[in-house]
Amino acid sequence: MSGKNGRGVLLMVAAATNALLSLLLLLAGMVLIGGLIYVSLVAGNESWASLGARAAAELGEEFVALLELFGVDAAALLEEFAASQGLPAFDRFARDLLAALFVGVALFIPSGVASGLAAARIWRLTPAAERGVLQLYALVVTLLGALGLLIAAAPHLIWGPVLVVGLLTLLALRRPRAVTPPYSA
Repeated sequence: MSGKNGRGVLLMVAAATNALLSLLLLLAGMVLIGGLIYVSLVAGNESWASLGARAAAELGEEFVALLELFGVDAAALLEEFAASQGLPAFDRFARDLLAALFVGVALFIPSGVASGLAAARIWRLTPAAERGVLQLYALVVTLLGALGLLIAAAPHLIWGPVLVVGLLTLLALRRPRAVTPPYSA
């Protein structure tokens, strides 16, 4: 296989993997946002006391009886802890936490759109086309994937493919070397 054909195949693979990454990020973003909305609706009906009661029910009758022997109300324990730590009401606390998570999850959607646009641009790339913006995109994707894996400290369903797509795109976008004959005549 010549270098030109290899480069063409690599560009097609980079375009295809960016398109797949786009679909993965868009799907993950929509599912996670839907999950956050559901959890925020459920959290609106909870309190520290109701969570404590649910935890006490999960502990088992023997453990709850042991706590009551020492005068500890297992259901009120979580509520007392939250009050002693100055935590707001659970519904407010949960919604603030979910709002912070939403900011991060919402970034999946524009990232998915960017991957889709990059895939389309790579697919139509010509040898003479400027690659600077696409190379910057690939570098950012590579760094995000590496940082995500570093934070996860383990193989990850999202960050592993993000890193692979970034590296593959960087490799595919290298400028082809000018072919010169070995000897000038």
